[in-house]
Amino acid sequence: MKKKRYLLILFACFYYSCDPAPAIFNFETKNFGPNAVISVKSSENGETLKAENITNGNQTFRINMPKTGYAILSTYDDGHDEEYYFYLDKGNYKGVLDGKNAATYPFKILPTKEGEEMISFYKQKEAMNRSLLDSLALAEREFNLATPDNIAEKAKKADIWRAKKISSELNNIEIFAKNHPKSDVTIFLLDRFGRAGSEAKKYLSIFKGLDKEVQESKRGKKLLSEIMQANQMMAGNKMPHIEGETPDGKKFNLSVLKKINLIICWVSYSGKNRKNNQILAHLYEKYKDQNVEFIGVSFDKNKDSWKKVIKADNLTWPQYSDLLGEKSPNAKNLSNYSATYFFLADRNGIVLSNSDLSLDFVDTEIGKHLANQ
Repeated sequence: MKKKRYLLILFACFYYSCDPAPAIFNFETKNFGPNAVISVKSSENGETLKAENITNGNQTFRINMPKTGYAILSTYDDGHDEEYYFYLDKGNYKGVLDGKNAATYPFKILPTKEGEEMISFYKQKEAMNRSLLDSLALAEREFNLATPDNIAEKAKKADIWRAKKISSELNNIEIFAKNHPKSDVTIFLLDRFGRAGSEAKKYLSIFKGLDKEVQESKRGKKLLSEIMQANQMMAGNKMPHIEGETPDGKKFNLSVLKKINLIICWVSYSGKNRKNNQILAHLYEKYKDQNVEFIGVSFDKNKDSWKKVIKADNLTWPQYSDLLGEKSPNAKNLSNYSATYFFLADRNGIVLSNSDLSLDFVDTEIGKHLANQ
């Protein structure tokens, strides 16, 4: 019996060490420095699946037991990083990695339908963005060479081209989605682009153009939930109802709102949130007599800890919590589980800011909306 068990273990070890279906990468690599590195990472959790030095030449490496799913091929060369998305599965991967032509998608052959669709996306993107990227590169060079006399002008020009590049990214995804309505790649690209909060209407338009099967996939349902949450937080929409009570048991009512209201989603156990509270306390003193209210919405679970921090940090504005932590409807509906998260609303609960405000801009935004109303 022991001998038989030993043979089974030996066979298993041999089988997995000689995986009959690895992912094999064959690249022509050129124009990289002596310390350049290539790596493959999972896009789901960032796990590094392979990493090795770039040798410049015909380079081959394999991942013996590939985890099926979207992945990232990265290169690092003298402080410069590049990332390319692809779909990882068993099979052969071929392409060209050129350190002097990093804007070109390196894969020429990918073994899956998703992989071929990704190649199509990058080809379309390169064709559409060529002149834009040239203009951005020129603006960046001019900014780096700017003098004290023209640095403001050059910085503004570079910012304009950076904004155009961001806008073009979503346009590229939109065009790809129209040409490939059955492709799950669109869901992945929208998710990775990560602008559902500020581009909710555009996201929803793209999503609705996809085939029903893609929309109802696990990844599709998750993205739709994020889009819908972000869409209800767009300027002009009524904010979701705030659940829970104040420390002394009063439920939220719109009557507590004033002309301008800063909604603060936070947790009492976060060191960052405690530092934010110091800044917010000063801001509240500045605005509390100008028809401005702050509304704290805590995602805490422990009532005593929450109350102690409110007192210790001198948070004199209304505070609400349902004490459900991350399971709170407030966490999902108001901030998509982010804390700290800030947004502005008027006396009727209508959202005034399209997305999460940075604390650095809260003062400016409150002042701007006071002046406009």
